[in-house]
Amino acid sequence: MGKISLARIDSRLAHGDLVKDWCQTYGLKKVIIANDLTAKDPIRVEVMDLTIPDEIESTYVTVADVKDFLDKNEGEYFLLVENTSDLEEILDAGVEIKEVNVGIIHLAIGKKSLTELVAVDEDDLRIFDKIKAQGAKIFIRTSVFDDEEKII
Repeated sequence: MGKISLARIDSRLAHGDLVKDWCQTYGLKKVIIANDLTAKDPIRVEVMDLTIPDEIESTYVTVADVKDFLDKNEGEYFLLVENTSDLEEILDAGVEIKEVNVGIIHLAIGKKSLTELVAVDEDDLRIFDKIKAQGAKIFIRTSVFDDEEKII
């Protein structure tokens, strides 16, 4: 059975050196990109795979399929999701997550800025509280080179 060592909420999903940097920092060799649109779009998968080094195994699944994938596959994974509600669905399915990194959540109608790159609404804050209540460490950190910021 696989497990999630680090989950990251990032509106951009996999891009640039993000996967390489976080996987190196946490000693991981596998990433799961859990996103319904991406999992069903081979072009999006191909574009994201261009940013992921060959030595890191990438898997693209729908949000609903994360638990089943982990049940059938061994190893430790870096999980990328686009938003808090996707992460909540994964947690509600029974997936245990040790750490949650909030990277970038784009500003949108109804959201207020917590930091320059993280905007939240009441539902996001509720989900953050739920993550904390489950015992996971949760923090804001845009890149591995930045300092951690606590979630209010």
